[in-house]
Amino acid sequence: MKRIKPFVLERNYLILMTGVFINGLGNGIYSVAGMLLVLNISGSVLYSGFAFFAITSAGVLSFLIAPLANYTKYKNGLVYSNLIKAIILFTIPLLHYTIGLNIWYVISLLFITALITQYTYPIESTILPIIVGKDNIVEANAYLQTIREAMDIAFIAGAGIIITFIGTVPAISITAICLLLVSLSYAFFNFGKPVNSSGTSQSIGSAVHVYFLDLKAGFNYIRKSLVPKMIFSIVFVNIAMIIMTTNLPAFTLIKGNGTEAMYGFYLASMSIGVMIGTMITPKLKHFDFGKLIIFLFIGTGIMWIGTATLPIIASMILFGIGAISIGVLNILIFSSIQKQVETAFIGRVITLLTSAASLGMPVGALIGGFLGEALTPEIPVLICGISMIVFSILWLCSTVLRKLPDIDNVKLFNRAEVN
Repeated sequence: MKRIKPFVLERNYLILMTGVFINGLGNGIYSVAGMLLVLNISGSVLYSGFAFFAITSAGVLSFLIAPLANYTKYKNGLVYSNLIKAIILFTIPLLHYTIGLNIWYVISLLFITALITQYTYPIESTILPIIVGKDNIVEANAYLQTIREAMDIAFIAGAGIIITFIGTVPAISITAICLLLVSLSYAFFNFGKPVNSSGTSQSIGSAVHVYFLDLKAGFNYIRKSLVPKMIFSIVFVNIAMIIMTTNLPAFTLIKGNGTEAMYGFYLASMSIGVMIGTMITPKLKHFDFGKLIIFLFIGTGIMWIGTATLPIIASMILFGIGAISIGVLNILIFSSIQKQVETAFIGRVITLLTSAASLGMPVGALIGGFLGEALTPEIPVLICGISMIVFSILWLCSTVLRKLPDIDNVKLFNRAEVN
């Protein structure tokens, strides 16, 4: 029998896992209810595009929000940020049952709560080594990530069923209650000594200045490597996917004859696909990276074209199968960076990757909103499937990318190959 790691039973780690679990329940409901609420109030896919634009724009601004976590105690930051999010979300049922909800008010709240989330994620990542020690960080992260992935699948699917019975507004109230419970749980953190008291002499302005210097150094580090090509790949895939997911609430309502639970089922299907991709990646790492990506994304394109055109059961199954390649691509790219990039630059390079990926998402949200409004929600899903095939063709036409060996032998910084 496998022995439980000592850090799992540590008080602060149990509190963190409890918070992650409750957050998983609340976020699963919120991710479904928020977008369906926008669609229900507006009756327009265009406003779904505006909502996704607001949410993804918060991700673009994460590099400005995250440094602020260094200027408050971590415990206070987690407690009060979750409390503020809960209060904000409670205004939705309050206004709904009194003066009514305005679509722009709801979109603004989606943006604000997404911004606050950009603030809390770095804190959770930072306190983990403090809680478990650096020697246990990999295993501790694995435990938390497993919980998050399992919660995504279970709670997102369950959210669709819950919303079908009680409606979107009461469902958002459940999310607000979950945030209150998370805030209460984190109030019991006890680090034994002050952690990150804001007595630092460094100003916010100087911290931001240092951040941009680091970012510039990271850019110079990767400028002549294969990483920019990988960034382009991630941006292309993300834009195509956001065009599709912007239309997913309306698309699933059409496929499910107005059944709101279908949206949750489709999101859960995608989560299952990504998780399968993550799990099978170690078995695939021995294949040539270039050929593997070309093959997988041609398959994704075909699957998602089927998602757009086939009846609901086949559509949902193909939607999940198509998402497998996303899990594989993410793991292989980030693994190659972690293996080959110097330790001092890993954080900067990953920041560049995620920031660049986020930059394309608001654009994709607006394009998806306009396409869904001008045409039908099936068309953007079809376009996304075709885009995945185009992505594969671009890799096929690039000698450098097509001939990439297995991920263990990919040389990101072989200047002769890149120039």
